[in-house]
Amino acid sequence: MEYNPTQKGKMVSIYPDLKSVFGENPDDKAIRYIILMYDQKSPLRSSHPGPDSRRMAAAMAAGYDTSDEDLMEQLATFTQKEVREGKSGSGVGVSVPWTEMLDMVSNYLRFRSSRLWTLIVSNEQSFYEYQRKVMTEVTMEVDKDALAAVNVKTKLLESMDEMHRRLDKYYSDLTGGDKSLEDSLIKKRASTPESQAVM
Repeated sequence: MEYNPTQKGKMVSIYPDLKSVFGENPDDKAIRYIILMYDQKSPLRSSHPGPDSRRMAAAMAAGYDTSDEDLMEQLATFTQKEVREGKSGSGVGVSVPWTEMLDMVSNYLRFRSSRLWTLIVSNEQSFYEYQRKVMTEVTMEVDKDALAAVNVKTKLLESMDEMHRRLDKYYSDLTGGDKSLEDSLIKKRASTPESQAVM
């Protein structure tokens, strides 16, 4: 692997180019977890091919407390529990997107310059999320919302796939089918200030 998440010391100190992805002072455990969980060359991909098993191994290797069920649920769903005031004035726990972790994963996948790998990771995550939903008990009101969410995600994944294919065609047209030039342009594009600004 280009970045060894098992080294001692802060990842952004060992690998300064990671600052362009994660910022100057990011959560070191999160960086280690993301590389172990989502990098295409992670050794955990062969030893733990299933995402749930890999998530547990990556979290443990990154230094997270894997006995913390809330944390493991957050890592699996990219959501966090947030307490909001209810109608009666009491606090109500709601799930909200874990935007910090979502941004870090998205930025890292983009930094690694592989749209295809990003699609694989996104589809794999969604597949196992759907599988968990299929195995739970059916209740009318809750399942309407769950089904609507699944349909939205499916449409988003289909759109991502279409965009990926269009971008491949555009790059191929631009370079006249020169694959090495195409790869160089994609890598250069991923490191430009404009590209980093929209991450």
